[in-house]
Amino acid sequence: MSIMNDSSSSLDFRQIIEKDVNPHIDQWEKEGMFDAHAVFKKLGSAGLLGITRPTEYGGMNLDYSFSIPFFEELGYSLKAGGVGAGVMVQTDMALPALVRFGSDELKKQFLAPSISGDFVGCVGVSEPEGGSDVAAVRTTAKRVGDDYVINGGKMWTTNGFQADWMCLLANTSEGKPHLNKSLFCLPMKTKGVHVARKIGKLGLWCSDTAQSFFEDVRIPATYRIGDEGMGFIYQMMQFQDERLCSAASGNTMQVVLISK
Repeated sequence: MSIMNDSSSSLDFRQIIEKDVNPHIDQWEKEGMFDAHAVFKKLGSAGLLGITRPTEYGGMNLDYSFSIPFFEELGYSLKAGGVGAGVMVQTDMALPALVRFGSDELKKQFLAPSISGDFVGCVGVSEPEGGSDVAAVRTTAKRVGDDYVINGGKMWTTNGFQADWMCLLANTSEGKPHLNKSLFCLPMKTKGVHVARKIGKLGLWCSDTAQSFFEDVRIPATYRIGDEGMGFIYQMMQFQDERLCSAASGNTMQVVLISK
């Protein structure tokens, strides 16, 4: 599959998968983690991590119809769904709110290297006490001067063991659970971030899934995505992107499984 029209810069996605991904799948499945930095850099160099993203940050600025064949090919070509899960988290689960509502500086710092494949991203929403109930999030981010101080933890985080940054949802005030949350870009090497363990699963074995804890993690207030208190709404919007890409890849994955 080739999305880019310029043949000098276009790379065949299926060739990347067959040469640089599928030969390593069996080993990655045993290890419980694929090499996200290596895979994402290959895909980023081919322009495939920013198909719909703005050109000023390294994307191709194409409409969503160009993303659909990419996600379908993920389901069709990959020997293991875990790699596809990690890729989709990178392209359409960690980035949408940053693209829509992040500042220019935040996009330069986190969006551009995610599109190029130099950064691995993840999403910090689910927690042990509330599962995927976004309204039940307990992690807090309290404003202290020009910073936010984060305490809490996240669970079942895809790409979380290798991620360079997390799109983190946290409570920034008291009050109604749909109006007291904000989204942040959290660098995972920040002091106080503890990636505690890699979680085993029944499937998607090579997709690393982590549990993390945050202890007095201090980040600049400029790392907040958009307006304070809008995090619940922003995350609901991100879930729409997540559902679309999962559906597209899942359709071709089912076809492959049935044919086998």
